[in-house]
Amino acid sequence: MTTKTKPPARGLKFTHNGHRYQLDGKPVTGVTTLIGGGIPKPALIAWAPRIVAEWVTDPANRPELDALLAGNRDHAIRELKSIPTKERDSAGERGTEVHHYAEIVANHGEVDVPEDLAGFIEGYVAFLEAWQITVIHTEMSVGNRTHWYSGTLDMICTSPFLANGKPVMIDLKTSKYVYGETALQNAAYSRAEFYGLEGDEHPLPKVAATYVAHVTPMDREGVNARYGDKPLGTSLYQLADSPEQIDQQFQMFLTAAYIHKTTKQREAFITEPLVAPGQVLDVAA
Repeated sequence: MTTKTKPPARGLKFTHNGHRYQLDGKPVTGVTTLIGGGIPKPALIAWAPRIVAEWVTDPANRPELDALLAGNRDHAIRELKSIPTKERDSAGERGTEVHHYAEIVANHGEVDVPEDLAGFIEGYVAFLEAWQITVIHTEMSVGNRTHWYSGTLDMICTSPFLANGKPVMIDLKTSKYVYGETALQNAAYSRAEFYGLEGDEHPLPKVAATYVAHVTPMDREGVNARYGDKPLGTSLYQLADSPEQIDQQFQMFLTAAYIHKTTKQREAFITEPLVAPGQVLDVAA
């Protein structure tokens, strides 16, 4: 009796449960995870305790704080420690929703948006119109077998005002600030070997330049407290002005990716302590 072996899965597969990619049937790390594991984020070290301090000193939270302190001490510590995580997750959910509606409006021109997100999309629509953006691709899954990574780019488009009308890549950020690491993120996406899922693979357009669009809400109550003195609406920042600069930033990405991928190797450097000369070990018989 002969058994047929199932051929290995081919192509990039995205699992919504867990937000993970597989490439050719094997787990593949995402671009943002590689960058996050390879580049320190000192701002986060200061951000987390500040968020807790702000929550504790907010008079509106006093009843909940008093209840926590009057109860189980371990429970109170867990709850206070979880405040930055809840804040981060809430911001991440808002960013995901803004990306969702931004993709629809970029491709179809109109969309029904919840009231709490309307300010974001109003500013984004104004940005699309001002720069005369013509979409080529949005929310596109990409992969690279040579360097073994995957991810989802936000937009490849053209504008008569950017890169002489050649295709450019724009990443959307809804965070309070934008950071230089986004240049490495876009470089990795630009140098992906293909886009497409389930083996339906196609080469990416040649990207002439990369940008980040900082999507913040139009002037509404409470915005300034969250975004400081940053311009409201959507602001565009250039990350790389040429394919050569994208290549340079891609090398930085590969360095960060190497640091992340070798984490377990570094952990294995420390083994059992050495025995000093003449030291007698107390070994049980």
